[in-house]
Formats: sequence, structure tokens, C-alpha cells
Amino acid sequence: MEESDKNSIPSNESKIKRINRLILRFFKRFFLIFSIAIVIYFFFAYVLSRITIEGKNEKNATIEIWLMKSGVHTDFVVPVKTKIKDWSKEFPYENTNAKDSTTSLIAIGWGDKNFYMNTPTWGDLTFNTAISAMAGLGSSSIHVTYYYNVLSDRPVISLKLSENQYRKLVKYIESSLYRNKKNQAIFIQPRIKAVMGENDAFYEARSSYSVFKTCNSWINSGLKASNKKACLWTPFAGGIFYQYGK
Repeated sequence: MEESDKNSIPSNESKIKRINRLILRFFKRFFLIFSIAIVIYFFFAYVLSRITIEGKNEKNATIEIWLMKSGVHTDFVVPVKTKIKDWSKEFPYENTNAKDSTTSLIAIGWGDKNFYMNTPTWGDLTFNTAISAMAGLGSSSIHVTYYYNVLSDRPVISLKLSENQYRKLVKYIESSLYRNKKNQAIFIQPRIKAVMGENDAFYEARSSYSVFKTCNSWINSGLKASNKKACLWTPFAGGIFYQYGK
């Protein structure tokens, strides 16, 4: 082979350098697009959470419920028993460790099942669990906790609902549950005992958690369903509490 022909053939070293440049270019573009997507996400999360969907203050609004913020998560806190709904029949006391039927309130929240089942504390959160939840790759569950009183160590919003509004909220929560052939909510027994307190229980739920449908957007949709003031959309608790001046 002539010397000129040898020079025209790329060496292995030059091929590796070209591949490395392509890989580096790919990751630069990926992180640029990813960074822009994050900025856009937080921009719309802020703007849309400040747009108010007006609710109604109906007559005879005598049923008091609460929105309770625990870290980044929000729950509905409602009476265990009213003439409209007895939540102890939907979520039996027997499914909790304490089996305490003297509690008067129940907190109800929705979230990623894998996160609930495998993350007793934020320190237990794994990369796989986080990515699965954000991407909407897993299933969801309803988390309930029985209480004696509304907790005073965290932000809480008190709301008054009419019977009509409360029926709509009950229907909304009920529609989020998967049920067995007996029309019962499907209880989940966690493998990790630490995720369950004395008055906690988990149930199979519909839909999947993602960055677009979060525990807080589920609460926000429940407020809309019951004709109470809400955000146009929010993935964060702050948007809900902003609407109520908290």
C-alpha cells in the first residue's frame, strides 16, 4: 500500500476522538434541553398556580374539612363519620396497627405507590424510585391516617363545605380508588413496617403519579370537584396554600 493511501485511512485514535466528541456534544445538548425543560416547568408551575379557579361559598356550609401540609405533601382531613360518608367503612380501622375506633378525623392523600411503600424517610429515597415517580412509570395508592385532632405543628387550612360540596368531594376520592369484586377498597400491606404508623393504611389507587400529576395536583383537582377555590394547576403545595393566603 502506498504512503498516500495509508494517510487516507483514519487511525483508531482519530476514530475514538471523533466518537468522544460526538458523545460530549450529545450530553451537552441533552443537559441544555433538560435545563430548559426544568425552567419551563417551574415557570408554568408558578404562573398557573397563581391563576385562581373561583369556588362557591354555598349556604348551610356546616361540614368542616382541612387541607394539611406535611413537607411537600398535602392531605384532605375530613370527619371520619357524617351522614354522607363513614370513612371507617371504606378504610376499616382493622387495617391499621392501632385499630383505634375512637379517632374522629381521617387524613386522605394520594401519591406514588412505590414511594409510599419503600420510602419511610427522605433518606431512603433512591434514584430509581424518584425517576419512576417523576416519569409516571409506576402505580399509585391512597394513604390514610386516623387522627384525634387536627395537628398544630404544620400548616393547615380550614374550609367549610355544604352537604352538596362534601358529596362531590367524597365522590372524587371514591373515584380514585381501585376496588375488588365486593366493591371494597383494596388494602395494601407494606413490606417495610416503618412506612406504617399506628393509625396508617394504604389502598390501591387509580392513575399514575408524575411531575404533571402529583399529590398536590390531586388535592387541587378535588377542590375543583367540590366547587372550592383552587389553582388552575399546581404540582406543589405552595400553590394551593397561596390561594388561601397561607
